[in-house]
Amino acid sequence: MIRYHSVNGKLLSAKEAKVAINDLGLLRGYGIFDFFPIRNGYPLFADDYFNRFYTSAAKMHIQVPKDRSDLIQDVVDLAAHNKVERAYTKLVLTGGPAADGYTPSESSIMIIQHEDVAYDPVDYQDGIRLLLHRYARDRPEIKTLNYANVIRHREMLNNHRALDLLYHDGRNVHETSRANFFIFDEHGNLYTSGSSALSGITRMHVIKTAHRHGLTVKEGPLPLHALLRASEAFITSTTKGVLPVTRINDLVIGDGVTGPRTLRLHHQFEAYMQEAEHLQL
Repeated sequence: MIRYHSVNGKLLSAKEAKVAINDLGLLRGYGIFDFFPIRNGYPLFADDYFNRFYTSAAKMHIQVPKDRSDLIQDVVDLAAHNKVERAYTKLVLTGGPAADGYTPSESSIMIIQHEDVAYDPVDYQDGIRLLLHRYARDRPEIKTLNYANVIRHREMLNNHRALDLLYHDGRNVHETSRANFFIFDEHGNLYTSGSSALSGITRMHVIKTAHRHGLTVKEGPLPLHALLRASEAFITSTTKGVLPVTRINDLVIGDGVTGPRTLRLHHQFEAYMQEAEHLQL
């Protein structure tokens, strides 16, 4: 059970942790976040996640009130207080309280800890469904707080038994609201969107895993019509790893079950993660 969070450097109980009523993250959505696993009490792939966090902050012109080493130590200390070896942590940085409800002053930073996440094994066997949705993120390379679009479509997702929206611009597929997207073609080549999607940390390590096992990965524009010739598809994210996609709207991908290439990469990535955790001991 997660008992503590950290707000602006103060350790607070989960019930006491609060955001100011005039915080720009709340009033204007002016903020960023990142989300990463805690393994053996320490952030896994810390350099990758913290690089992205500080880059997002710079692009949004929000000052991070702590240097990297101190912030990492705060994350480690929070995990120790919560007595968790395996968990997830969300770093949230906002423009802070604004007297006029608009002008940033001193930024606010929150460290929010979450219990470990486990997805249903059936999803990895049968795959999940995505719904195509035309939508353009504002600055997709920045991990902002704005996820309003997918949240307002939650009823549609539930009605279609779909896990997420797959964003496109009418010509090219980009990403889902919370994950990167990949397809295998009939020749076993692996494709994923390039600069039009967030540069996911799990995405990066899945690509490394694929290269390690001799797979060709092509990064760049992914046309909508490529979905029609996809033999397999999957998404990647911090909590999901390599999660098969077997339906997009009413389009059945491959045989409608997890394909052999995706299953193999799923197991290879699990081994890669276990290796990374072992090196962190």
